[in-house]
Amino acid sequence: GPNDFQINKTAAAVQVTESASDPGWRLLIRGSRTMRVTRTELLAMQQHSYALPIACVEGWSTTQHWSGVRFSDLARLVGIDGPATCHVESLQSSGPFRQATFAAEQVADHRALLALGVNGVALSLDHGYPARAIVPGVPGVHNTKWIASMTFVAS
Repeated sequence: GPNDFQINKTAAAVQVTESASDPGWRLLIRGSRTMRVTRTELLAMQQHSYALPIACVEGWSTTQHWSGVRFSDLARLVGIDGPATCHVESLQSSGPFRQATFAAEQVADHRALLALGVNGVALSLDHGYPARAIVPGVPGVHNTKWIASMTFVAS
């Protein structure tokens, strides 16, 4: 199926459960102002889709069709109109790759997505449901899964 491609880290392995990403999930987005948005609200925003690779430091790679909201659109939503860095944090409670920071040029890349879907369907829990980062040109471990918050800082 559409979510049948390789993963290194399962939701169960990092104790992210269906209850952690249930309908009560709200993405916290910080910038000049702070907002909390639901997955439904994110899905109502303009969606973009790109064939983008995940290149794993363990030696495998895969290209899939990701869809979601551009990082740059989310930055504008919280009042950041120019160049900005973005720090994302996961629902995952611990571990070395539960957060990542993206440089301003990565945030500005029109293909940098808060991905909500892959290959025409919703992300599976193991692929990062309810939302994950897909940013071109970064190692797969930095494409953080199960995103809980995004903080944009003007640069």
